[in-house]
Amino acid sequence: MELDFEPETTMLRREIRRFVDEEFRPLLTDLVDDIDRYHDLEPANPELTDNVRPHPIKIPERDRERLRAKAKAAGFWAMGVPEAYGGGGLSLVERCVVLEELSKHRLGLYQPGLGVIELGPGLTVGEPAAYLASADEYQIEQYFQPCIDGEKQSCFALTEPAAGSDPRGMETMATKDGDEWVIHGTKHYISWAGDADFLILFARTEPNGDGIDEHGITAFLVPTADDGVSMRSIPVIRPEYPFEVTLNDVRVPERNVLGDVGTGLALAKECLGESRVLYAANSLGPIDQSIRLGLEWATDRVVGGKPLAERQAVQWKLAKSAVDFQAAKYSVYHAAARFDAGADIRHESSITKYQTTETLWEVLDRIVQLHGGAGVDADLPLERWLREARVRRIGEGPSEIHLKTIARNLLNGYEDPDPLPLE
Repeated sequence: MELDFEPETTMLRREIRRFVDEEFRPLLTDLVDDIDRYHDLEPANPELTDNVRPHPIKIPERDRERLRAKAKAAGFWAMGVPEAYGGGGLSLVERCVVLEELSKHRLGLYQPGLGVIELGPGLTVGEPAAYLASADEYQIEQYFQPCIDGEKQSCFALTEPAAGSDPRGMETMATKDGDEWVIHGTKHYISWAGDADFLILFARTEPNGDGIDEHGITAFLVPTADDGVSMRSIPVIRPEYPFEVTLNDVRVPERNVLGDVGTGLALAKECLGESRVLYAANSLGPIDQSIRLGLEWATDRVVGGKPLAERQAVQWKLAKSAVDFQAAKYSVYHAAARFDAGADIRHESSITKYQTTETLWEVLDRIVQLHGGAGVDADLPLERWLREARVRRIGEGPSEIHLKTIARNLLNGYEDPDPLPLE
């Protein structure tokens, strides 16, 4: 079932799918699979050290540049960036289509575009609009435009060891000293920090305590090369490692404040609403592909003289997966369509983030089980997707937090909108 709302969206889907099939798949098939699930630590110290670096799976630079040139010629660059800054200005529905199709390969969950096709190149979570709206001319010229042009990389530094699901407990402090801010604290599980040229960093600019809540948090642009910035990678279940970033009396000028002082958490929330829908859309591809792998395996695999596809237990696994996939896909495009129509989608974004990432996990678990030993063999992408799916039930807000948010909205009298796409 296709949920595209305009002929242009259907054409976009076909063109992205063609690029993935003709350019990405042959390249990934030919590459030596160098997945390092459990990276070597220093032999003298089996514990995590500052010298441990993640080894994300990336395509060779020569192939990346060759394919990037093709993608740019086809208009597949900066597609999610507003047209005023040289981007394609795609709607959220269109961006979801792009991410769904881009995620239909082995590396698709965390490197969907392989650095070749990009929505918001170099910009964390691929959502530059909120940052650009808050940035002044200097910040756009020095930080954000180079990201859009593919020359710089940023990362989103919000989470802390003691402030994960509730950033109002943030302990990183920024103190004004003349025309500078002095920042000290620790950020935890920060994706892509090792490749970033600067952090979009959130710090408390008022003391934490009764009555302070979100208005005491400010966003800063912090170059990773600044004195006092250090980081170490954190080995996790997925191939791409996040980072712990430590800031020890880091000084940034007043002009590096993004937006107004005290409005940082509002900016973060604005980014997260959109990015959660994109996060969900990015999960759709592996669901689709795993069901296809399950159908192929069930048809070809003969056990006890009969194909697995003739066993009711196998049929039900596939049928339940198809039902769950359709519901998850609808929730993504419903939320995106409401956003494009100007609606507040905080409720819908929680629903689709929860539903889609839980569906991703459940479907992959079923299909891995259906494959038996082959399901955990790295020759197939299923075991990698399953490990990454486990992270996705936590990233962009744990499932339990979204259930709490959904329940709160319902108890406060939330009215479910017309399920048809808004005009």
